[in-house]
Amino acid sequence: MKAKNNMIKLSVMEKEAREVPELITKQLELNQPKLEALCKRLQQNLPLFAITIGRGSSDNACTYAKYLLETQLGLVTASAAPSVVTVYKANLALKNALVIAISQSGKSPDICKMLEMARETGAVTVAIVNHTDSPLAKAAEFVIPICAGEEKSVAATKSYILSLSALAHFTAIFSKNTQLLLELSKLPKCLCMALSDHRFASALTEFKNINRTFVIARGFGFPIAEEAALKFKETASIQAEAFSAAEIMHGPFTLVKKNHPYLLFAQNDVTLNGILDLSKRIKKLGGKPFLVIPESLIKKEELASLATFIIPLPESLDPILDPIVAIQAFYPMVAKLAVARGFNPDAPENLNKVTETF
Repeated sequence: MKAKNNMIKLSVMEKEAREVPELITKQLELNQPKLEALCKRLQQNLPLFAITIGRGSSDNACTYAKYLLETQLGLVTASAAPSVVTVYKANLALKNALVIAISQSGKSPDICKMLEMARETGAVTVAIVNHTDSPLAKAAEFVIPICAGEEKSVAATKSYILSLSALAHFTAIFSKNTQLLLELSKLPKCLCMALSDHRFASALTEFKNINRTFVIARGFGFPIAEEAALKFKETASIQAEAFSAAEIMHGPFTLVKKNHPYLLFAQNDVTLNGILDLSKRIKKLGGKPFLVIPESLIKKEELASLATFIIPLPESLDPILDPIVAIQAFYPMVAKLAVARGFNPDAPENLNKVTETF
């Protein structure tokens, strides 16, 4: 039986997700001088605020940027609505702003148009993009390569994780956080450990026959919850909603039902106790919480009360990096889940790899 399982063909989505650890090593080396140049430019005239531009998985990466820029740099950060510029023709005052656009293809007209406008009005513009010869890259003052190589699967995996690592790398350099830089160098090895198939094995059985769920996190983990919910939808056809552990208590919690699985992500910071308490509460109501957490944070005697299922991750490097490890572990599972539910994760229905919005 074991030999037979080893012969199961992996989806392109899963194969690409498994390329990430090696790619991050290359990305960190290549982008170090590029990010140093960007930070030098910003330090000459510190930005007043920041704007992020993205769609889909890239917009989830933008949410991660918001948490990093606000908590580590004190820089107020907002997510752009490109239609304000492309459809409503608004003129935005973006002088002395930092504007970051994130995209795998760099081809979406609305994202390109907004970045062009930002540069024309005096913003420092940055494109974190996989295709460095794309229109988006040409529109930016600074180009930070994602370094994912070709991504064939419609569902983004490696380009998303590498967007996160690029953002963490930028934050570490700009904030002069030498400890975070050190932990980033350890990230590839940690991601390799996270790819062990056994980690999410229980989730395959519990999520196979459902049609809806919640994905819950807080702080640095919330953008990962957004991405996991998106992947549940686009690959496995499960209606998943991402919630902050704080926001879910304001109404959606009434939808928690007995014997239904829910996914919670935890990281090693001040949000931890809140996530653990919420997991306990879901379990007490009869729900089945899956708690994804660095294994060093959980004592064995607490397992039974914390959650129905514990999905242990490698030891925490840094709260900023814990969510990157978590989504790395999640991607192979959801790719397998899609196949188990009769879907092709590489070619979701009604979707294209490059989506051009105006």
